[in-house]
Amino acid sequence: MSLQALEGQKYVSVTTYRRNREGVPTPVWFIVRNGHVYVWTEAASGKVKRIRINPKVALAPCKMDGKPIGPYFDGVASISQDDSSSDLRKAFKSKYGLVLSLSRAFSRGKDRKQVFLEITPS
Repeated sequence: MSLQALEGQKYVSVTTYRRNREGVPTPVWFIVRNGHVYVWTEAASGKVKRIRINPKVALAPCKMDGKPIGPYFDGVASISQDDSSSDLRKAFKSKYGLVLSLSRAFSRGKDRKQVFLEITPS
């Protein structure tokens, strides 16, 4: 299974791993570009901290509540040090529109540093 499983989906469950190898699934908004999955998130989030320790992740299309609606596939994540890529920002805004703008405006982390996660399927 690969990125084809994410076509037409709004959410992806990204499972990151704790030091004890326990998986922590998190439903997130995402975009797919050039064979990679991108997630826009707070730099201080748990998933970013876990990826710094172990870049291996598992992905599956899911519902808003995180319930998987397709099979998982493995990937490797890297962290962009900032979210200044206007192309990625535009792609997220194009996919999620007003809902993204409202979510970011009312987010408790709106003044916090944001990063992009780039996930490469393995």
